[in-house]
Amino acid sequence: MKRYLSRLTAALLALVLLTAPASALSVSQALELLEDNFYYDIPDEAYQAQSLDELFQLLGDPYTQYMTAEQYDLFLDLVEDTVDMVGIGVEITYTEEGFLIKRALSGGSAEEAGLQSGDLIVAVDGTSCAPAGEEHRQLLLGEEGTRVTVTVLRNGRSQDYVLTRRAVYIPNTQISLLEGGVGYVDCNSFGQDTDELLAEGLKQYDSQVDCWLVDLRDNGGGYVDSAVEMLAAVNGAGRYLYFEDQNGHVVGYTRRSSALTDKPMILLVNGESASASELFASGVRDTGRGIIVGSRTYGKGVAQSVLDESTDPAYFDGDCLKVTTARFYAAGGSTTDKVGVIPTLLVDDGYTQAVAEALVGGSPETSYLCVIPGTEPFYIDPDTPDDVMAQLLSALPPQVMVFSSGGVAGGNFDPCTPAQVAEKLGLSYESRWFTDVADSPYAGAINAMGVYQLLNGTAPGRFSPKDKLTRAQLCVMLARMLNVTSAGSSRFSDVAPDAWYADGVNAMAELGLVDGVGGGRFNPEGTLTNEEFLTIMGRMARFLNFALDDYGEAVERSPLPAGAQMMLARYSDWAKSSVLVLACGLEDALDGRGDMLYTSFADIVPSAPVLREEAAAGMYAVLAGLDILP
Repeated sequence: MKRYLSRLTAALLALVLLTAPASALSVSQALELLEDNFYYDIPDEAYQAQSLDELFQLLGDPYTQYMTAEQYDLFLDLVEDTVDMVGIGVEITYTEEGFLIKRALSGGSAEEAGLQSGDLIVAVDGTSCAPAGEEHRQLLLGEEGTRVTVTVLRNGRSQDYVLTRRAVYIPNTQISLLEGGVGYVDCNSFGQDTDELLAEGLKQYDSQVDCWLVDLRDNGGGYVDSAVEMLAAVNGAGRYLYFEDQNGHVVGYTRRSSALTDKPMILLVNGESASASELFASGVRDTGRGIIVGSRTYGKGVAQSVLDESTDPAYFDGDCLKVTTARFYAAGGSTTDKVGVIPTLLVDDGYTQAVAEALVGGSPETSYLCVIPGTEPFYIDPDTPDDVMAQLLSALPPQVMVFSSGGVAGGNFDPCTPAQVAEKLGLSYESRWFTDVADSPYAGAINAMGVYQLLNGTAPGRFSPKDKLTRAQLCVMLARMLNVTSAGSSRFSDVAPDAWYADGVNAMAELGLVDGVGGGRFNPEGTLTNEEFLTIMGRMARFLNFALDDYGEAVERSPLPAGAQMMLARYSDWAKSSVLVLACGLEDALDGRGDMLYTSFADIVPSAPVLREEAAAGMYAVLAGLDILP
């Protein structure tokens, strides 16, 4: 089942979304280019479009767009390695409370006034920035020499600063050495030279570093080659991604260079970390080179090629068409599209850096708490503030090993749970573990899904593990887990548009993961059987990992052991292919990592109703088996 990509133009991933104005490019010309390059099928109604605006709206792809010459120049500036901006001189992250300052830039008025990392800008010229948005960011910018008043919250106290807007030079990648042997890489985009800047920084500082923090927050992507080269710099030789074109042809990206560092890494991400950022993050996490801290990433797993006068001179003169030409997959074959990258430690945006710094702040001799979220142990700084510690404890799933010396720094470390740590410290924290699953054989999987906020319970803190699962409930679970919503109206007569499950059902139907029961009906309240559930899980596995596309049919055509044939005979013909995807070891497709079932194949009764605990464990098995979960 090997497929190869015959041709792929240079992929430039989108950083900004620009509207399509009136242009020299005609609708018919755009359609000609789309037919040759567009990754998705072109809807029939798109051929009736009267303008580019209408055409791109009908395509349903937010990343395919026309740019004027002026817009194209701006776009290229944004993906390059330096930016000149007139403002107060800060790098910021959007939060619900305001702008969180990542760094005060050298030469800016914010640095001169003493603003620093971790400060929160809550108002600009008296206008609240809660929640922070682009309209508030624009208030910080303006003409050089003008003044602006910012209200800053630090350690619970607010203060006004009158700052002068200046032109500030902002390199998109900056590398520095922090206290305690911590290297810091601030990467805002993947420009053409970003990998070289990283290599220079690693060579300069790595001998002085015990751990690297790589900040990818608000990094919207950039050049794929740059991200792959950065992966090679930290991981060494290997295959790091695959591209699939409109014809289903796939090619892998490999590098043969040696790693420039072997130090542990912590990557910082948020919901605006996208495209190449997600490739880099998953590549570091899935190889065991580091962990990820932050919120779930954007979920942009498609690449764009830019068609301009260099590629199509008959169509363009300084302007361009940016077209989605490929879907990309991480090294294990799984996509980041829609689902994004799930951090090892899922924490609130305002605490990402604080939690990361707490992880690298201690040592075996000075700390009383140790966590092992990946391959490396991290010792927690004893002076970690209570609210930061609470965030960390909330983010720990059962699969992460936790050790405590009972509050005595440098003592003997014994295994414990986050709740036991909190009790010992007298600390209140919000546990994401469910209170009613302790007796379930699938408790670890259920609680992990809860910690990663991939499913909801039936009430606060409760999951109701022994309840039967309805068809509607599963769709809602899957929509939340895959991070998708419906793009259209309901296709089932018994799914009302305002039903609590309507969006989930329609989203799953649009992805081809669920079918109706006939007669235009879905039967949302119907109980799911095991074979229905496994069929949906098999379809989901194929959606998430290109290596599984044809695997079920191939295995079904191959001779099976007599025992496997007998067990498979219990299933309906329409379920067999999906069941085999999950049950047959996946030696050829996924390097022999074993099955993706919630329990033994022999113990599953196809016609029996699936319970909520079994469904949660089944979803966990697929996500973990495909390296989508940490």
